[in-house]
Amino acid sequence: MSGMDESLRPQKSRITIYDEPVICSFCSHDVYIPHEVIVNVEQPGVGVRHVRYTAICQYCGQAKHFGDPSHYDTEKEDYIWALNQYLISVRSYKIKIVFYVGKKSNDKITSFTNKLIQDFGIEVDNIKTSNLKGVGELQIKISSLNEIQNIRSHIMNSARRLYITLKDLTIK
Repeated sequence: MSGMDESLRPQKSRITIYDEPVICSFCSHDVYIPHEVIVNVEQPGVGVRHVRYTAICQYCGQAKHFGDPSHYDTEKEDYIWALNQYLISVRSYKIKIVFYVGKKSNDKITSFTNKLIQDFGIEVDNIKTSNLKGVGELQIKISSLNEIQNIRSHIMNSARRLYITLKDLTIK
């Protein structure tokens, strides 16, 4: 949603108010799933309702409450849109992992490959492996909603658990 008269969609997204991102006060991330909450308003009139939003942080689960401060500017005779939603779509990444293998090279390459297949749901067709002079290399194509830093940290944690020392990790 960007400058349109519609509700926020309950999908994984980034939300801005006056082009400032809504940041989680607990974990400092900015990826939410917003939900519309309709509230009765204590004003004279029949059926007066007010829409508020509750957004759930996708990293820590903290709820953030906010309203839409969009308004009509009488001086400029224009409607000022304040609330914007940017949906996060599935992105494709090409990952190149170079790591030291040592004596049990095939076992390390196989176990690391299997761990990544399990964690990311990668199809075997999207993985290429090679082993040259004690250095293993994996080239992977994945599609994910995760951000690059999350993918990077997940790969590094998987390597650490399998006692694999990474030489290079490139994500494009």
